[in-house]
Amino acid sequence: MFGGSDSVGDVGLSEGYSSLSVVICLEDMKRAMKLSLMFGLPGAVAVPLAFEIYANVSQTAAFVLLGAWIIFVGVKFYPLPTKPSFVGIAAFIAYTVAFGIVLISPVHNAVKSFLDDNSEYFQLELGEAAAFWVYAVLLYLCLFLAAVLRVAVRKIRANNERTASSIENAFDDTEDDSYDAP
Repeated sequence: MFGGSDSVGDVGLSEGYSSLSVVICLEDMKRAMKLSLMFGLPGAVAVPLAFEIYANVSQTAAFVLLGAWIIFVGVKFYPLPTKPSFVGIAAFIAYTVAFGIVLISPVHNAVKSFLDDNSEYFQLELGEAAAFWVYAVLLYLCLFLAAVLRVAVRKIRANNERTASSIENAFDDTEDDSYDAP
C-alpha cells in the first residue's frame, strides 16, 4: 500500500525490533500507565494533606509522609524497563498535579472544618506555603533522579561484566588456533 507489505500482520517495524519486543514494550507501557493512574489519584490527595500537616502539625511529619509516599511509588516503578518507567513517572506527576489542583479545595475545607471544631487552624504565609510547594516538587523530581541513577548503575554493571569477560578471554589460548608461531 505505502511501499510496504500488504499483509495484515506487518506493522512496519523498524530494523532491530521483533514483534515480540514491541508487544513486551507495550505491555510494560500499559503497566506504567496503570501504575501512574493508581498512584496519581492518591498522590493528589496526599500532597494537599501533607500541606495541611505542614501548616498545622509538623513540617517534619509532612515531609516524612510525602517522602514515604514517593519512595513507595518509586519502588513500584523500579521493576519496569527504562522508557516505560520514565513515561510512567512523568504521567504519575502529571496526574498528581492535575487531580491535586482539583482536590486541594475539598481537602483544605475538610481539614479546616475538622481543625476549627477540634483545635485551631493555622494559615501559612505566602513565603512558607511557597517553600512547601518547592520542596514537594523537588521530592517528586527525585523520582526522575532515582530512575536516572538506576540506568547509570545498570550501564556500569554491564560494562564491568563485559570488561571482565574480555579480560578472561584475552588470556584464553584455546580460541585462537589459526595463528601459527614462526
